[in-house]
Amino acid sequence: MQKIKTWFFYGSCLLLLSFPALSEGQEKQQTIDPKADTILRQMSEHLNTLLQFSVHVENSLDILLSSGQKLQMGRSGNIFVKRPDRLRANMRGDRFNQEFFYDGKSITLLTKNLNYYATIKAPSNIEAAVDLAEESVGLVAPIADLIYRNSYDILIQDVQSGFYVGLSTVLGVECHHLAFRGEETDWQIWIENNAKPLPRKFIITSKWLAGAPQFTAFVTNWNVSPQFKDSLFTFVTPEGAQKIEFLSAEN
Repeated sequence: MQKIKTWFFYGSCLLLLSFPALSEGQEKQQTIDPKADTILRQMSEHLNTLLQFSVHVENSLDILLSSGQKLQMGRSGNIFVKRPDRLRANMRGDRFNQEFFYDGKSITLLTKNLNYYATIKAPSNIEAAVDLAEESVGLVAPIADLIYRNSYDILIQDVQSGFYVGLSTVLGVECHHLAFRGEETDWQIWIENNAKPLPRKFIITSKWLAGAPQFTAFVTNWNVSPQFKDSLFTFVTPEGAQKIEFLSAEN
């Protein structure tokens, strides 16, 4: 993977913030504080042990108008993951209310307020399905960084430097605050300070765009031992819903 994925549906898909690949010279200059690196690795290793989990996500995203004025758009939702081949997200926001289904065979996106849905066939595991959706129709699954195996490799791939900021409290939970720099974007992550190092907050700053817009996500209500039925991940066409086609990612 060459990109860090954020968790905000925007229009028909999630907004994607991309990190450019580092040159060989830049890779050699990479400097990451060992403490920050260790904590990020521990988070990834812990997430890899979770066969099923659900979380609540509260997102905000800065939108720059042509006038130069900055607006903040919000979205919240619940994410359900059952590895290796089930994923669902129910998202409500300022512009669209959407539901994302992956049942091991297909991916469906329902825009509830318009009562439109689109479906594509998908491979039989989450990682391959999410890759296909991104590459073919530009659809990025919610919290993709967390549901991929070895999320550390995705997060750290294009980092040029990183350091440990210190302890911080996020919505009443003590967390390690880590900060990383890439060529185009800077990002920060807050990871719970206990034996279960779960991510609690994430910020991405597009530092070379006018106004330095930010994406912010709070990740709460972790349930790491739910018992999901497969029917939770199965799309049932709502009454009167109209089927449409996804646009190609090249459009």
